[in-house]
Amino acid sequence: MTDSSKAVFLSYTAQDADPARRLCEALRGAGVEVWFDQSELRGGDAWDAAIRRQIKACALFIPILSHHSHERVEGYFRLEWKLAVDRSHLMAAERPFLVPVVVDDLDEVNARVPDRFRDVQWTRLADGVATAPFVEHVQAMLGRAAPGSVAPARAARTPVAAQAVEPPVASVPAPGGSGRRLALAALALVVVGLGAWGLIARGVGHGASPAPYSPEDRRMTFAVLPLEAPSADADAVQVASAVGDAINAAFEANTLWNQVVPRQSVTEAVAKHSKLKDLARALDVHFLIRGHVARVADGYTVQLYAIDGASERVLGTQSLAVPNGALVPAWAEDTRSAVYDLSYASLQQEVRAIDARPVDSLDVRDLTYRAYVSWRTNRSGDAKGAYEGATALLNRALKIAPDDRLVLYLTAAVNLCDCVEGWSKTPEVQIALGSDAMEKYLRIDPQSELMLSHKADVYLLRGRYEDALIVADSIVALNPQSSYGVPTKAVALLKLGRAQEALALAQPLFEHYGKKWPDILGLRADIDYALGDWDASVKDARRAIPAMDAQERANPVNGPVQLTLVAAEARLGHAQRATSALADFHASVPGVDSIAKVKTWMRGNADLASYEPLYAGLRLAGMPD
Repeated sequence: MTDSSKAVFLSYTAQDADPARRLCEALRGAGVEVWFDQSELRGGDAWDAAIRRQIKACALFIPILSHHSHERVEGYFRLEWKLAVDRSHLMAAERPFLVPVVVDDLDEVNARVPDRFRDVQWTRLADGVATAPFVEHVQAMLGRAAPGSVAPARAARTPVAAQAVEPPVASVPAPGGSGRRLALAALALVVVGLGAWGLIARGVGHGASPAPYSPEDRRMTFAVLPLEAPSADADAVQVASAVGDAINAAFEANTLWNQVVPRQSVTEAVAKHSKLKDLARALDVHFLIRGHVARVADGYTVQLYAIDGASERVLGTQSLAVPNGALVPAWAEDTRSAVYDLSYASLQQEVRAIDARPVDSLDVRDLTYRAYVSWRTNRSGDAKGAYEGATALLNRALKIAPDDRLVLYLTAAVNLCDCVEGWSKTPEVQIALGSDAMEKYLRIDPQSELMLSHKADVYLLRGRYEDALIVADSIVALNPQSSYGVPTKAVALLKLGRAQEALALAQPLFEHYGKKWPDILGLRADIDYALGDWDASVKDARRAIPAMDAQERANPVNGPVQLTLVAAEARLGHAQRATSALADFHASVPGVDSIAKVKTWMRGNADLASYEPLYAGLRLAGMPD
């Protein structure tokens, strides 16, 4: 292997050596220089250094993808992928570099690959047999990748075809939808991070931006420092290492919001610097995540802090529980949620830094940051005003960058949030706007849990319960603990008359989050009612309703749990309690004083909308038709 700015690096698993060799021979036969390591004696510092040099110098990086690579959760090829992704973040968006090639029938949607691979077109070459168009395509890309050359903008990624597809075409998203259940409590567990460190913070999702972000742009940049643990407690040291890895992985899991420094860079900086300011400066980040592990009776507590690197001020704190015998929290969602909250505290600091600046001076990223923080801060008090203010900022950003990922994401979330239902006289207008943004986003990221759950929710609203179930199934298949997918699937099952399945599916979620999220308890109360377990329904509803604020109680999606309580008490023969609960409902939702008005008020995606046994219970409580 020689050094060359025109070389192609082939990365493959040992099991895919034959198709990799066939591809290598086809490219070399066409005069393309290929770096293809066939050594049986892999390993050692010299070999590792050579591989790193080649990835740093090559013109194109071709990862060979297959069921073999998917099944290998560990392997040196994954380090090669990471090094290539790291380098790609330092390149202009239009420069070709990553060229994934699939050599069998691997499903692109569920493939275990870095997110960055999904940003480019994939090619399918059965058994590594290269087609003439693919070889010509590689030759053309090598010409565009030459130093100083300018390439045309990269088209949207398309699903892999049966043969090599040369000009990329618009992709078709996988079925998807958007869940309403926890959007209020945890909008977008958009847990952060570019999978590798790149100093150029481009427009989110590689979309257009008013001007290229400069190499000095350090907005929403993070470094996760090693977690501290008592050195005498070997188990605590292991927990610190494992949770630190999980936190870092959560930051790297999504390209929407932030950038995070690779662990190796942090390790090297920590060895040289002890002061937080010096670490932030050396790593060129705005924010540091640090924490410590302490033993408690049932395991360990991990206390986490988001710190402003310039001032060393703590911006936010979160804690995680690790049970005895485990190294990380039992629920991965807990880690994601903690990372989201720490990220949001940092985002607020970024927005404070631009508070005094006029809107006209803000670029796409600052417009979206300000829109999100303003909406999240104000929606509980003035939902309509918060929506209008955020929408004005997002519309401005859309004019500048119509395909910006983050702008589309927030436009969908703001318009499809249940909070719209409390004030809008024409919610179909918001649903249409949100659905359009959602579909555009899903064409970019077909595996987004929040967008998929929104899509499922729209299906529920339209009475397309089977379609909603299919979409929710796809979310749960990606993440069995999904706080979006599990509740959405449970609602779809409930709508289809499969309440027992809904209960079994959501039971772990109820047990884990029931004390924190009233909408989860409300869902459980509705499932209990559908199962005819009136006592359990009353118990869950009476826990959920006091935890809801006035806006949630008036909301026609979550608020109907108050009617579930009325009907369940009436079914139990508790006439006085049913009457009292009905009076409380009337106080929350004035004017909805008949079953006909209830049917008009309740949204189609409410758990028990159109459920006749609910209306029968309301009649028992004395509500007129």
